Amino acid sequence: MPVEPSLDLEVAYAGWLAQEEQRRQEGIVLARLYYAGEHDVPLTDRQKEFLGFQDGGNERFALNYCKTIVRAIAERLIVAGFSGNGPAGAAFSEQAWAWWQANRADGLQGRVHQRTVRDGEYFVFVDWDAAAGRPVWRLHPRYTDATVQGTGFGCKAFYPDGDPDQQMEYASKRWTETVTDERGRRETRQRMTLYHPDRVEKYILATTNSEAGWVPYAEDDGQWPLPWIDRQGRPLGIPIVHFRNNPDLQTELWDAIPVQDAINKCALDILATADATGFRMLVALGFYPTTDGLPPESDGSNYLEVHPGCWIGTTKAPGDANVFALDAADLRPMIELLLEMVLDLARVTDTPVSRFQPTRQIAAEGTLKQQEGPLLAKVRDRQTSFGNSWEDVLYLSRRLANTFGGAGLDEDVLLSTQWEPAETRDEKAFLEGLALKRDKLGVPQVMIWREAGYSQEEIDEMMASDEYQARVGMLRMGLGLSSNQQEAEESE
Repeated sequence: MPVEPSLDLEVAYAGWLAQEEQRRQEGIVLARLYYAGEHDVPLTDRQKEFLGFQDGGNERFALNYCKTIVRAIAERLIVAGFSGNGPAGAAFSEQAWAWWQANRADGLQGRVHQRTVRDGEYFVFVDWDAAAGRPVWRLHPRYTDATVQGTGFGCKAFYPDGDPDQQMEYASKRWTETVTDERGRRETRQRMTLYHPDRVEKYILATTNSEAGWVPYAEDDGQWPLPWIDRQGRPLGIPIVHFRNNPDLQTELWDAIPVQDAINKCALDILATADATGFRMLVALGFYPTTDGLPPESDGSNYLEVHPGCWIGTTKAPGDANVFALDAADLRPMIELLLEMVLDLARVTDTPVSRFQPTRQIAAEGTLKQQEGPLLAKVRDRQTSFGNSWEDVLYLSRRLANTFGGAGLDEDVLLSTQWEPAETRDEKAFLEGLALKRDKLGVPQVMIWREAGYSQEEIDEMMASDEYQARVGMLRMGLGLSSNQQEAEESE
């Protein structure tokens, strides 16, 4: 019985071709380029020359602030752990952290968060590694087609009526692979896979005369589609988790790019003005300021070029020949304009001005906290959204571990993602607060060390040091405490 493609395939493929989808992909590609500093800034031949570009080189100019805008959010999104209620919750959170470490997610999370903020959305693929006996997490970008200068690789999520606030119906993945046929010839072909909660449908793009379009692709066992169910026949769930920067899946750089273009233009104008008039020039009247003192050649080969210390002049001058100087132009108004544009960029992106450092003044602590308010609001919003996605990654991992690894974890237990504090800590005030607790409030030193962030292993090492033991001995002598009393007090 021939296998027919599902209706979802046609919907998925139509999604790639829709005009709205094309604009979405173009926006992602643009955001990636601007984050990387690849800005479209046209340069004149003279500008290429004073910027030091060689013929055929990488002629690129940008005063790139886009990377700072993305990093200002992403660098404050650090998962500290996961918590669950009761004994079953504690067991699951412990297992979840073990999976986190096994997948080296302490580094992986930074890439997920940064790329989600940059592109507007990102994906984590949850799979089962039978050899390792644990779930594995693989990163996948949002799909962008080669027709819009994209990579031709990635995923796309599908929701009812295109509404990401509803439950995902299925996800698709597209890529290009290179294979070798029976005759040893290498060829490339387009692949697409649809991931449903209960099945996996694989397709290949056929281009022969007898067959064209997306057709089902069966593995060696010929089974299509592949079932994706547990031992009781229940759906395992879509193995692709969607990370979303905001409800509109919009890049954080959307409002920044037009201002960034203006900043590049202003910076280039300052350089061009400085190159042409930012230095003192000498004017000659009554003789030629050419390289050989002769009239200019028809091809201009003996003209003096405009540069610091150059001459300009003409033979047509009243009276005798004369020489005078033109002072350099004042660049401060243009520089002030550039700084004001940077401030505009900070305003439209809710990024603290201190991240761009447009002035040499150091803001007071209260001012810094005020500047960070809008940024902290964005970070907390992402903590909620990204935290939900990480929890979905762990729930999928649990289902796979129970189905393929016999883990026996309670699937009704919920987790909560714990985050490192997003606020910038005033280190001086923090240390002064710890000293106050120790000296005025009598908080034991061990508790002070714990609050300062030291691990139990580090605390044990410090308590065993000669210096600390000497202090304990002096305190015991002064207070007349027994060894048992002192040890009990210090361990509280």
